[in-house]
Amino acid sequence: MGSAVYPTFEVGDHEAFMEFALTQAKKSPPGANKFCVGAVLANAATGRVISTGFSLEYPRDYKGDPGTTHAEQCCFIKIAEEHNLPEERIYEVLPTDTALYTTMEPCNERLSGNMTCLRKDAHWDAPPVGRIGGCMPSNQEQLPEGCDITSIKAHGISFWAKTDRIDVLLSDGSPQSFFIKILQKGVGMNMAKGEFHSMSAIYEVLPEFVPKPIACGTYETISDTHFFLCEFREMKEDIPGPDEFASRLSKMHQKSVSPTGKFGFHITTYAGNLPQYVAWEDSWETFFAKSMRQALDLEISVKGNSNELKVLSQALFEKVIPRLLRPLESEGRTVKPSLIHGDLWYANAGIDVENDQPLVFDACCFFAHNEYEFGQWRPACNRFGDEYVAAYNKLVQISAPEEDFEGRLDLYRLRFDTHVSALFVDNKALRTQ
Repeated sequence: MGSAVYPTFEVGDHEAFMEFALTQAKKSPPGANKFCVGAVLANAATGRVISTGFSLEYPRDYKGDPGTTHAEQCCFIKIAEEHNLPEERIYEVLPTDTALYTTMEPCNERLSGNMTCLRKDAHWDAPPVGRIGGCMPSNQEQLPEGCDITSIKAHGISFWAKTDRIDVLLSDGSPQSFFIKILQKGVGMNMAKGEFHSMSAIYEVLPEFVPKPIACGTYETISDTHFFLCEFREMKEDIPGPDEFASRLSKMHQKSVSPTGKFGFHITTYAGNLPQYVAWEDSWETFFAKSMRQALDLEISVKGNSNELKVLSQALFEKVIPRLLRPLESEGRTVKPSLIHGDLWYANAGIDVENDQPLVFDACCFFAHNEYEFGQWRPACNRFGDEYVAAYNKLVQISAPEEDFEGRLDLYRLRFDTHVSALFVDNKALRTQ
C-alpha cells in the first residue's frame, strides 16, 4: 500500500518491527512538551510493512483536525489518503492480519478532543488491529458485547509476562475493568492455559476467593502471543490477616473434590515459566516423590549435578520421603486430595478494596495434601508466617501423625525451594534462602 517502498521482515520477528518503529521515532522533531514516537503498520501474515508514521510527521491541525498528529494517526492518514477513505473506514482495505507496532502505548486521551489513537486502534467497525505494547487481544469476543474500551494501562509486575488493566464502558454506560496477562511463544500459551484452568478450578470451588477468570487464548494477528483474561479487582497494598485468610483457604481445601479421586491435575500448570508434575497418582507419597524428582531434574539441567547432590538425593528419595509421607497413608490413614493454589506466597494474595476480604491470584493448581500449601510459607522472606499456619490449624486438624507435621512442612519447602532455584539460576539470595 502507498507509493513508499517499505521493507519486509521475517514473520513473527517482533524485534525487527519494533526496531523499524524506533527508526521512525528518530525522525520526529523534538519538543519540550512532546515525545518522539514511531509507529509501523504491518501485515503480520506476510511480514510486509504497509505504512509508517512518526509524531508530527504531518503538521498540526492537519486538514482542519485540531491538535498534533500522533505517530499511529500518521500511519492511518497515509492509508486513508491513498484509498480516498476517511480514517475510520481504513479497515475496509487493511489486511486481515494487520498489526500495529508503536514505541509508546497509544494515547487514551486527547486534549484537542480528537478521537484517541487507542479508539482508532480498537474501535473501527471491524476487528481491531492487534498490537504489541498496548496488549489488547485482536478480537474482542471475550469482552462484553458492545463495550467501549476507554484505557489500557500497565498494571502489576510479572517476571514472565506483560500485565495490563483494561477499562471499558458497557453498552449501558457503566464502567467495568479487566486484567490481562500477555505471554509469548509455546511456553507462554501453556502458561496461560495452566493459569486459566487453575483460576477456574478455584472459582468453581470458592468464587469469592479469586477474580473471575474469563478466557485464555492466542492473538489473531500475532500467533506466538497469548493471553489470560480475568475480571479486575482493586486490592489494597497489604496482605490479608491470618484469621480471614485461613478461613477462606481452609474452605477451598475442604470443599474441593478431585475429579478422579487422585492427586494431580487435568492440565500441566506452571510455577513461573517451568512446568510442574501433575500426572494423576493414587498415592500422595508417589505423587510428591515424582514432583520432587521433576523439580530436582530442572535444577540439575541448569546447574549441573555433583557427587554430593547424588548422595543427598538418594537419601531424600529412599529415606526422607518414605519416613515423612508414608505414615500419612499407613495404618488405615488416608490423605484427601485437596485443591491447592500451588504458589501461595504473599505477593499472590491481596485484600479486596470493595469488601476487605482476602483474594488470591496467579495460581498454578493441582490436587495435593492440603499441608503442602504451607511449604511455600517456610522461607523467612515470606510474610505468611507461623501465625497463618496456626490460624489454619485452628480450623483444620493437623494430619496424623501430628508429630511429623514440622518435618513434612520442611520437606514440602524443599520442593518449592528446588523449583525456585531452577527458576532463578543466577539469584544467589533465592538459591540460599
